Amino acid sequence: MKGRTKLPAAVAINATRPGFEGRVAESAPAVYQPALLPSAAGLTSVPLDCANELLTAWGHYLGACHRPFGAQAWALEVAGEPVGVAVSASTVSSTAAGYGRKQLVELARLCSAPTARWATRPMLRLWREVAAPAWPYWPVVAAVAYSHNGQHDGGIYRFDGWTRSSISSGSLGGGTWSRRRGPQHSARGAKTLWLWPFDHQHRDRAHPSQQRPAD
Repeated sequence: MKGRTKLPAAVAINATRPGFEGRVAESAPAVYQPALLPSAAGLTSVPLDCANELLTAWGHYLGACHRPFGAQAWALEVAGEPVGVAVSASTVSSTAAGYGRKQLVELARLCSAPTARWATRPMLRLWREVAAPAWPYWPVVAAVAYSHNGQHDGGIYRFDGWTRSSISSGSLGGGTWSRRRGPQHSARGAKTLWLWPFDHQHRDRAHPSQQRPAD
């Protein structure tokens, strides 16, 4: 049946009917059907303008994402309300972590609602597992993200398994797409570049000490 998945027969214990205490019975095979009503929690794509409003309202230190490149926005919802947001974008630099721009997708923004700070980690995991591979502009080999050294130590990426590629990334701006950043600009300063390769070949390249054994 199209759009439906046949699940294995469920095993249940009937402990309420007399004479059936502890008996195990197999029910008929179940059929999974997509939810018709909003789920308790889920990841969904949203318009970039909507994501930018949330980034501003939630106080992200960089604010809205206005890069003149391709971008894709995502939200983590709980009971129909957004608790986290992420914005995918093409990289500013033509290369990053040894990859070309058209091999990469960048996590340009990651933010959670002030009342749901717990949502940052699941939003990051969902972004790299679901949203990043869904980048519509070109097939991606790896994902990158930057953490501002003056804002935090990037622990969220380290705990999620990303590889630290550089601790001195970043620029003063003033290129073809941005104005030069003054001393008080929120994006000015050294940044750490984090890398997540998507396949084993590129993952081995990022983790040379963890090479897979030969088949």
